Amino acid sequence: MQIPIFPLAIVIFPNSKYPLHIFEERYKKLIKNCIAEKSGFGIVSTIGKTISEIGVYATIENVLTTYKSGELDIIVKGIWRFKRIDFRLHPDGYHLSEVIKLEDKDSGFDVSLFIELKDRVKEMLKLANYDLNSSFWDILEKTKIKSFKIAEKSGLSITQQQELLTMQSENTRLNYLLDHFNKLEERLESNRMMREIILGNGFIN
Repeated sequence: MQIPIFPLAIVIFPNSKYPLHIFEERYKKLIKNCIAEKSGFGIVSTIGKTISEIGVYATIENVLTTYKSGELDIIVKGIWRFKRIDFRLHPDGYHLSEVIKLEDKDSGFDVSLFIELKDRVKEMLKLANYDLNSSFWDILEKTKIKSFKIAEKSGLSITQQQELLTMQSENTRLNYLLDHFNKLEERLESNRMMREIILGNGFIN
């Protein structure tokens, strides 16, 4: 499968929603092409000078604002993960890539591990003196891959988010997040302002 590629200094996850402001000419064309064709595009993270091989196919959920300059404010939703095979240039200036859909190799789900992680998240939010709205918890219970939803409010760095995205086991991701929150607790206890790393993530419930 060949899809347009949009490198960004963010990581999105399957089922996550994220606001984007589109201002470069080539990406304005990419988005307009996707809207016209009712199709999506691949978001891959840029970390330093490296463009990640693992990304997420996203669709345009909503166009919030269209400016006279042609710039756009949109909300995208992550759908599925992929591995990028190549890079080739589209005539409009953005890149295309052949991709392979990435699935979990291990379909196991440890309910007790999830409950432990969820309790830990609530403890961390209490330490940060912050209450997530009920919609987050409702979506978490309904979503199939729970680790990605929790990762939205985890304070992970972009490198950690990308590492989590590449993992092909839900239990591995849950353990990764649990270890992260255990380490994060010490930092929150010593500096309550660390709440900002949880709040400043950009994801939309």
